[in-house]
Amino acid sequence: MSPQLSVVAPAASGLPVAYGVCEALQARQVSWAERERPGGPLRFRPYLECAAGEKVLPVDGLFRTGCKMAALKALAESNGAHVVGIAVMVYQPSPGAASFGPAPFYYLARLDGILYQDAAACELCKRGVPLELVRR
Repeated sequence: MSPQLSVVAPAASGLPVAYGVCEALQARQVSWAERERPGGPLRFRPYLECAAGEKVLPVDGLFRTGCKMAALKALAESNGAHVVGIAVMVYQPSPGAASFGPAPFYYLARLDGILYQDAAACELCKRGVPLELVRR
């Protein structure tokens, strides 16, 4: 039981995961942040921001680049919260994905397939391996 812990999500789309983790850990509350406009900074929802000294666990469904989780961690820490770890359902890191140093990192599943944003960075593309359709 973790009544002193709050679970935070980097967007409203992460709320199902956040509420599931909150229930499993019997944590205190769930809060989330969002962007007012694309590319803008993350901000907590009114009346749901992290408090100074509060222990928080950022959670999300999918981790690829880690940009959302890094921004959420920074936002929580800027409010004085103590980030006790990072948790995601699926961990599929891209090359150069964010690192969170000594913070514990938890995931339920790891996918080793790499998602490249640019074909020029893909080693298979560089070697001329043809693309393969994996879904219809």
